[in-house]
Amino acid sequence: MSYSPEKKHIGMLLKCIDKRVVNALNKELERFDITLMQNEVLRYIYYHEEKQDVFQKQIEEFFNSTNPTITGILKRLESKELIKRETSLIDARYKKLTLTKKGKVLSEKTLELGPKKIEHKLTQRLSVEERDELERLLLLVLKGLEN
Repeated sequence: MSYSPEKKHIGMLLKCIDKRVVNALNKELERFDITLMQNEVLRYIYYHEEKQDVFQKQIEEFFNSTNPTITGILKRLESKELIKRETSLIDARYKKLTLTKKGKVLSEKTLELGPKKIEHKLTQRLSVEERDELERLLLLVLKGLEN
């Protein structure tokens, strides 16, 4: 039995959209031998390491993810020589995360794959007014979930 979009509730529609977006991005990132989540972690480090030291705990909190999940991602990025962990000069218990030269080059290459391309694909059949309304409604939904 197949399901038509009209029979799915909003939560299921959002889940289907998310799954398609994640699958599409993972497919595009295959050529770089990284996953979407690995790319997101690289991007986080890329944008933050110039301003402040980046530690695993910050990444866990930002992505609302567990220590074992982020540890696994960081280990894979390290084995691919995209990041390195260095002992913090401030507190030796912490490992500062930095991009390697290879990691910076890859981050710059994958910047174009992200939000703009997916947003275009998501909204290509919407008018400007519909797109603005969708954004407004999604923000309302998100805000409602924060309570």
